[in-house]
Amino acid sequence: MEERKYYDEFETIVGDILIHNEFQKLKKIDHHGNGLFQHSVAVGYYSFRVARLFGLDCRSIARGAILHDFFLESWQGKVKTGKGLKRIKEMHGFSHPKTALVNARKFFEIDERQADMIVKHMFPLTPIPPKHVGSWVVTAVDKWVATNELVFKKTQPIKRLRSLMSRA
Repeated sequence: MEERKYYDEFETIVGDILIHNEFQKLKKIDHHGNGLFQHSVAVGYYSFRVARLFGLDCRSIARGAILHDFFLESWQGKVKTGKGLKRIKEMHGFSHPKTALVNARKFFEIDERQADMIVKHMFPLTPIPPKHVGSWVVTAVDKWVATNELVFKKTQPIKRLRSLMSRA
């Protein structure tokens, strides 16, 4: 019963994002053998839970976390034209946080802390470290969820969240 309470609170906080037409497009993008939508919801939910546990701003962290990978097109097979450092900057691991932030700002109200969560979640790949505790939470949870997805590829490691996602 306790778990249900957390799902309901999380859904209240991010429900507008979950049902947004642009965010729904993430369902069509593969990510670590699972969908990007599922990955984003998992990172948002577990970041929310960590924030609650430590008495942090769980609303802001949940919203920033769920939008951390809000890029709207698959990066696999995308042609890179740059040379040297420019080519490195074009690589998905380096470029998608900025794309996610542009999209998040375009469709939702994003504060400075949420922007930091989105744009810095790939640290240490992106060289500038997160400024805020919430950004560190999102960075760590993203790596934990991604590792889980890679180790248990296509096993839907977030099965407990399935009912929440099916309502979105």
